[in-house]
Amino acid sequence: MSEPKRIPAQVFCLAEMISDEMFERGWRTEDVAIRMGGKDVHEIGIDLLTLDLLMCVQDDRMNIGDDIFERLSRAFDVSAQYFRNLHEMWLAHPDRRAPFSPHDTLFGKISRSAIRRPRARKDQP
Repeated sequence: MSEPKRIPAQVFCLAEMISDEMFERGWRTEDVAIRMGGKDVHEIGIDLLTLDLLMCVQDDRMNIGDDIFERLSRAFDVSAQYFRNLHEMWLAHPDRRAPFSPHDTLFGKISRSAIRRPRARKDQP
């Protein structure tokens, strides 16, 4: 007899884990980007943009590649598979998603309100 499929109580987006870790470590997004392992200012800039995108966009259609998981693992000193598993669980269980609630000290009130209330697109009423 096979075991029933386990369903998590809640799943969290990558941004939730990243923001929690940044808060606990006293890091800014720039600190994470530098720790992601870029060899020069250009690569660090790309990592910073990537990190900003991960923190602000939680969308099923956003493709996160293995290179991003590897770079995040370098920054936080955990396995890339840890990030991959978090993301796969978030994708697999849309009905179990916890709302993303970043710390005010990371984004401030303006950014935080923008994250919580998506703006209507111009082609939508």
